[in-house]
Amino acid sequence: MGRRSVVVTGSTRGSRTAWYMSRFLLALGGIEAHFCHSGSWNPRMAMDGLLITGGIDIDPKTYGGTEHPSIVRSDPARDAMEITLLERAMEEGMPVMGICRGMQLINLFHGGTLHPHIHDLELDYPHPHTPLPLRTVTIERETFLHDIVGTPTLRVNALHHQAVDAIGKGLRTCAHDRNGIVQGIESVSENFVLGLQWHPEFMPYAWHTRKIFRAFSQAVKG
Repeated sequence: MGRRSVVVTGSTRGSRTAWYMSRFLLALGGIEAHFCHSGSWNPRMAMDGLLITGGIDIDPKTYGGTEHPSIVRSDPARDAMEITLLERAMEEGMPVMGICRGMQLINLFHGGTLHPHIHDLELDYPHPHTPLPLRTVTIERETFLHDIVGTPTLRVNALHHQAVDAIGKGLRTCAHDRNGIVQGIESVSENFVLGLQWHPEFMPYAWHTRKIFRAFSQAVKG
């Protein structure tokens, strides 16, 4: 059997940093990564796992949502590509990880919903927007994510303005912030399906980033 590979999705523009950092972290786990965007993919491309990265908002038309003035850029072609690859990954039981919009797409795929703009909500605490690990998230006990990181809290970054609302079927919350906003989701089954609202790939120096990518890589290897 050859080296296991993961397809890493992104946009035609603006996804390069996430791609390079993800490729580096997957390589540490012995995984070969292949980047694809809506102009460079095919539904049957070779893959043993799927990583859906962050980036621009999911188009509301993709999931029957409503337009919102905060959604200034979307890419329906990218949405369609990632949904097709996600369908295949789920059908074939491949490990899946979603980051930021990737987590949101996983939740929508399973029938969940989104808050279109966090700042429309009544928040008890400020919602930061920073690439630095300045936000504390709480990891739910007795979850797979807790098993991976082995700690009840993490310091992470925050680069999103949308958030998961209702959790999709077959998923559960595995992390939240002090406003109660969902910061992590995972499958309730034994299949590796993990979504993170923060960007671990932008923190390759963090011990918990290494643990998360190592766990994903191990799942891809079977």
